[in-house]
Amino acid sequence: MKRFLKAFACSSLILAAPLVGAQPESPAVLAKHQLSECMSKHMSVNRNLSYNDARRECKARMQPPKDLASINPAQAGSKAH
Repeated sequence: MKRFLKAFACSSLILAAPLVGAQPESPAVLAKHQLSECMSKHMSVNRNLSYNDARRECKARMQPPKDLASINPAQAGSKAH
């Protein structure tokens, strides 16, 4: 009986280990978690900051800067009409 319990406990630990440290599969889920963490940090630092303001700041931080050259490289360098 003890042997069975030891085997069961070891197999449970081995099977549960990947689940404990697993990242969310969906990028949308990951982005939501990052947004909520950022918002809670901002609102805890500045108690006068509203929910909407914190959300706006965090969304702006999470978005990569827009590079106009990558959107339309032909017109990025010149303004000829």
